[in-house]
Amino acid sequence: MLRERISSVPELAHPPPTMVPVVNEASGFALACANAVERLRTLLMLGRPRTCVPGLLAFALGYSYTGAPVFSARMVVGALLALSIGLSANMHNAATDLHEDSFNLPGRKVLIDAIGYGPLIRSCRVLGLLMFAGAVALGWYFTLFMALALVGLHQYSAPPIRSKGRPLLGLWVFAQAVVFPFLFGWTTEPGRMLESLLASAAAPLGWIAPPPPAAAWQSWRYLGMWAFLTVWFMAKGVFKNVPDFDGDLAAGVRTSATACGSRRRAALVATAATVCAYLSLAALVALRLERTTILLSLLWLGPVIANCVRLVRAADGASANAVLKTDMLISTGFIASLLLSIAMTAESVVMVIVGAFILVGTDLLGLDSRRQVDVTGRGALAR
Repeated sequence: MLRERISSVPELAHPPPTMVPVVNEASGFALACANAVERLRTLLMLGRPRTCVPGLLAFALGYSYTGAPVFSARMVVGALLALSIGLSANMHNAATDLHEDSFNLPGRKVLIDAIGYGPLIRSCRVLGLLMFAGAVALGWYFTLFMALALVGLHQYSAPPIRSKGRPLLGLWVFAQAVVFPFLFGWTTEPGRMLESLLASAAAPLGWIAPPPPAAAWQSWRYLGMWAFLTVWFMAKGVFKNVPDFDGDLAAGVRTSATACGSRRRAALVATAATVCAYLSLAALVALRLERTTILLSLLWLGPVIANCVRLVRAADGASANAVLKTDMLISTGFIASLLLSIAMTAESVVMVIVGAFILVGTDLLGLDSRRQVDVTGRGALAR
C-alpha cells in the first residue's frame, strides 16, 4: 500500500527550494503503487473538505433570503456547487503554490506526487467543467456568478494576476470562498431581489417607481449580509496568512502577514482585524436590516479572542497551524449560529448537520493536507 512506503518518498530527501522541480518532474513513483481509491482520497485531501463547510452554510444563508421552497432539487444542486467552490480553489492552490508550500507544508508535496502533477491539473479542469455545467442548469444568473468564481479561484494563486501575492486584493479574493456560495444561494432561486434592489437605488432619482417596501427591505438585507460576509472572511484571510509567515517570506510572497514584517506583528494585526470583523455584525442591527437575535452569534467572540491569543503566542508555523485548525471550527460554529438565528428552518438545520458531518468525518479520516504531519512532511500519506 502507498501509505506503507512513505519512508521511501524521494521528495523528503530534498531541502525546500529543490522540492518544486522534483514534484514537477516526478516519475510517478507513488502513482504506480496507488489504487483508484487512494488517488481519490489524496485528491480529497488536497481539496480539504473541512474548509468548504463555511461556504456550504453561507449558501444556505443566501438561500434563506429568497423564501424559496424547502429542499427543492435546485437547492441540492446549488449546495453541491457551493461546496465545490472550496474544493476547486484548494486543489488549484495546491497545484500553483509549490514553491511556498515547500517551506510551509512539505507534506503536501508528497500528496501531489502521489497522484501526479498532471492528473491533479486535469482533475481541476474536469471539476471546473462539471461546476459550470451545473451552473448552466440553474440559469443565467447562476452561470454568470459561477464563471466569475471559476476565474477568481484560479487567479487567486495563478498568474497573471496571482492575487494572493497582493495583500489587499488577495484578501478580497480569498473572501469570495464564502461570498460566492452566498450569492449562489440567491441565484438558485433569484426571484426579483436584484430588480428590487436596483429599483430602490434608482427611485430617488425619479427614473423608476419604488418597489414595495417589503421587497426593498429584503433586498437591502441581502446586500448588508453580503457586505458583512466579505469583511468577516477577509479578516479570516488575515488570520490564515499568519501560520504561513515564514514560508511565504522565504518564498518572496507578499501577503498581509509578510507585509507586517514579523510574525508577532502579523498576529496582532490579525487579532485586531478578526475582532473588528465579528463586531461589525452589530451594524446590521443598527441599520435595522436584521433582528437583534443575530447578536447571540457574537457569543463566539469568547473562543475567537482566546484563539487569537494562542496565535499571538505561537512560536512558529507548526504551532500557528494548530491554531488555524481551531479557527476553522470556530468560524463554522459562528456561521452556523448566524444561519439559525436568521432562518430556523428545516433546510437550515439539515445544512448545519451536513456541515458538521463533513467537518467531523474528514477530521476522523484525515482528509486534509494541512495536518501537523504535513507541516513536517513525514508520514503525510499515513491514514
